[in-house]
Amino acid sequence: MFPPCPHPPAHLLALLAAACGAAAPGPPRPNLLLVSVDCLRADHVGCYGYDRATTPHIDALAAAGVRFERCLSTSSWTLPAHLSMLTGLPVSAHGVDDDRHWGRTDDRGNPIPPPLRGTFVAETLSRAGYRTAGFHTWKYLEPQFGFGPGFGIWERLGHTFYSHPVVGPEWERLRAANDEAGMKALYEAHPDLFDAARPGAPETVDRAIGWLGSERGGAPFFLFVHLFDVHDPYHPPEPFRSRFDPDYEGPIDGHNVTSADSPVRGDMPARDLEHLIALYDGALAFVDQEIGRLLASLEALGLAEDTLVVVTADHGEEFFDHGHKTHRRQLYLESVAVPLVMRWPAGLPAGRTVEGNVGLVDLVPTLCSAAGIEPGAPTPGIDLLPLARGEEPNGARTYLSELVLFDGQGAPARHISLIRGDEQRLLTARGESGWIGERFDLAANPLGAGPGTPLEPDPAFEAELARLRRSLRELRDAQPGREPGDFAPLGERDRADLAAMGYGGAGEPVEGDGERPDRLSIDGGVWPDR
Repeated sequence: MFPPCPHPPAHLLALLAAACGAAAPGPPRPNLLLVSVDCLRADHVGCYGYDRATTPHIDALAAAGVRFERCLSTSSWTLPAHLSMLTGLPVSAHGVDDDRHWGRTDDRGNPIPPPLRGTFVAETLSRAGYRTAGFHTWKYLEPQFGFGPGFGIWERLGHTFYSHPVVGPEWERLRAANDEAGMKALYEAHPDLFDAARPGAPETVDRAIGWLGSERGGAPFFLFVHLFDVHDPYHPPEPFRSRFDPDYEGPIDGHNVTSADSPVRGDMPARDLEHLIALYDGALAFVDQEIGRLLASLEALGLAEDTLVVVTADHGEEFFDHGHKTHRRQLYLESVAVPLVMRWPAGLPAGRTVEGNVGLVDLVPTLCSAAGIEPGAPTPGIDLLPLARGEEPNGARTYLSELVLFDGQGAPARHISLIRGDEQRLLTARGESGWIGERFDLAANPLGAGPGTPLEPDPAFEAELARLRRSLRELRDAQPGREPGDFAPLGERDRADLAAMGYGGAGEPVEGDGERPDRLSIDGGVWPDR
């Protein structure tokens, strides 16, 4: 149990004051490169102890920089986690915990704008004179979900035929006209767009490298690169597809992971699961190669010395560690523990490991500190640079992860994870019922494997949850709101694009709590008193 205290956990306190102060010592205004690898669980990265050679380039980055022992995401899926990464806010503070926010309407059928609040770090950096660009490879980072403010360029690569700005509308027109010949001709003209397993990382990295080459000189830059190819289907190109399990001859090929008739099930043969994981690892090795190309371009352009490079992930991935596959189901460590590696030759030591906990919410104050500025709005995170330099110890803070799960059983299940020191507490509640919980001792069980021990209510813990709710409300109230025009409701083509990757819930009516749509944010994250 966490020690009782008369105030909210330190990690959640910085509600009315900026979390980062003056610039840390070192070269002023470095370039900033933030790379997010979708679905990357930390324990499959070599420098985190994995026994396969999945990530030689990330490992080399860690050897030349700083590795953070345990970095925690705010959720177990892309949309809320990336909003946290780029605003510095927990889910209940930025307010977006489900894509169904993009399908809500009022009594007259008018769209209800999603409840997103906060300031994107690119907005703060661009106001400070940084050149900004972001290149991403999945729909949940598109402008209609709130992303892009502050970026001079915000561009999606690796399109599907649904998302392509030209092919998508033309496909819909031909389908509406029942023009089968036209649809066939369009398919034959753009076969790559109809391949769900087509890798997007090379195209995205090429675009990022091209931008770096065209932007040399002048003001420093902030570049964000999102790589999606570790996500299922786990089908990297050769030689990565067969790299870690070349002799397998069974039915698992990395496709059809989430469909109702998928052979990827909890009772699948152990040998098949072994191959599925090998395919995931191969996809990771493929993405690591592309990260290597991006880092090599920094060297070739003479930018590496004065660039703070940050490599992390939005969330992890499950392989039935706790009964489920992929992600967006629960908040065990395999879902929320992500890698965090930084390198800045001119400003950080090499080969250092920071023990203890940090989180995605710490990235905004860290980037701002490196740039010598303050965040644009209050954030609860800390500046990680003093920890990375060994100037300050890593103190005990509480890191919160949140998930609202619509699983067809009435009101959504609401999950939170609270990690402080080496203790993880996982709580689940549904509707107005009380929570059930379990506890993990991460010192004895670093991966949080197996079942935890039951966590029983007690007055001190209930008081801590009450303080946490108040802190999150105050933090949210301190954030600027986003304009309704920042969002667009999901259309049929948007939902088809999501469904093609196994996300079928977007745009559906809110179940259970439909009469309380605000429950999806603050109260949905840390539930009301019982």
